[in-house]
Amino acid sequence: MIPSESRAYLAACRRLIGVELSASETYTEALDYFHRDPEQSLMLAIRAGHDENIDCLGDHLMAQGAELSPEEETEDFFSKAVEGVSCTFGETATLLALEAGEAGALKECRAVLNDPELPASLKEDVRGRLMPRLQRHVDELERLRTAQAMESLMVQGA
Repeated sequence: MIPSESRAYLAACRRLIGVELSASETYTEALDYFHRDPEQSLMLAIRAGHDENIDCLGDHLMAQGAELSPEEETEDFFSKAVEGVSCTFGETATLLALEAGEAGALKECRAVLNDPELPASLKEDVRGRLMPRLQRHVDELERLRTAQAMESLMVQGA
């Protein structure tokens, strides 16, 4: 029988891995929509960041003797935020939806930090590795969206 602390630990890791897998898949889909730089380069970089988060969380699973299974459940809130937005509302709305997905991932990380049953080692990685990456993603998406808005204003004013 697995102790409740270990069950909570594994459940938290799997939940975060699901969020990260969904994010990685979503950015892969976004690459179909963003065909030019700097957008495409940013989508690739952010997807790589999510892949690094998956590796970090996978290390926690392996330390507990568990494995990252290929059929890990993904948290659909990330992809649902973007689904259909790209085709219907364009790049700005897509970037906003991606930002919302990143904010949802940050919320999941905060829940881990606030859970007294979870070990310090997981919280340290969430606080020191995952959250800074996720916040960087939000900041980069916001900068890109702002740059696109400025470019659009300049084109309209020309």
